[in-house]
Amino acid sequence: MKKQRAWLFLFLILAGSILLSIKPVMEYRSQRLNEIKQAASMMVMNKAPNETVISSIADKKDSESTTVTPEVTSKEVEEVSTSKEDDEKDPDVTMVGLGDSLTKGSGDSTGQGYIGRLAANIENEADTSVLVENYAVHGRRTPKLYKMLNEENVKEALGDADVIVMSIGGNDLMKVVKEHFLDLQMDDFQKEQTNYVERLNQIMNRIRSINSEAPILFIGLYNPLLVNFQSVTEIDQIVQRWNGATQETVEKDENTTFVPIYELFHSVDENLFFEDGFHPNDQGYELMARQIQYRLQQDELVEDIPFE
Repeated sequence: MKKQRAWLFLFLILAGSILLSIKPVMEYRSQRLNEIKQAASMMVMNKAPNETVISSIADKKDSESTTVTPEVTSKEVEEVSTSKEDDEKDPDVTMVGLGDSLTKGSGDSTGQGYIGRLAANIENEADTSVLVENYAVHGRRTPKLYKMLNEENVKEALGDADVIVMSIGGNDLMKVVKEHFLDLQMDDFQKEQTNYVERLNQIMNRIRSINSEAPILFIGLYNPLLVNFQSVTEIDQIVQRWNGATQETVEKDENTTFVPIYELFHSVDENLFFEDGFHPNDQGYELMARQIQYRLQQDELVEDIPFE
């Protein structure tokens, strides 16, 4: 009987030791899960005041496009205020923008975004006139972008484009967060990434069926949670894997260049985010424009732009 009590006592001590060793691990896993859920909550719920209206009307205006000059003049205003000078001189370069809020310029106080700033920089520094036709829409995902490529006005613009600039994929990634908000798993992101790559292939093929020659500049993703959730390294890994899959897909086309911007937002000490914490601010968009301009200049992608 005494031996049984001794063995029971030893067993309880051993079990207690095991539980004490496991507890820190379980607490760490619980803490990481809470951090990811908190980050996901911000990604889903946080909206900038001036983006709320845009988001609510985005689906109703999927086919609506805006033609802008470097001063970001809307298509309607440009048609009303035509001038003799505009009629007499065609632009040297026509740049068409496609995609989501990143190309639309959400968060830029001037409304230009990176594409308007890029055009203005080219005009100022290369003595080249640039016409921008921006068809990007806030909240756009790959399925609706592909559908939009069948619209006649978009096909006409793409057919006349000298260069195509686009960003897409961020909202496809966000869709995973929204659908699996309470139980985020890496496998969910991997599954959606596979579907996203398939849709992206279809988009690239569709664009090339309309315009087989214009260089395409595809803008990568940054980590929008970098400022507020630096410890959530899982999101960092997901964004970088997403960028890798995107680059591999789009650069199958020999005249397409993937422009990485992840490091711009990751390594610069200055705050590059708008007050919503997700979109770039004026400084962020200017850095993006300079990054794209550098690739244009280094790779000599557009012959009509006489960079020195």
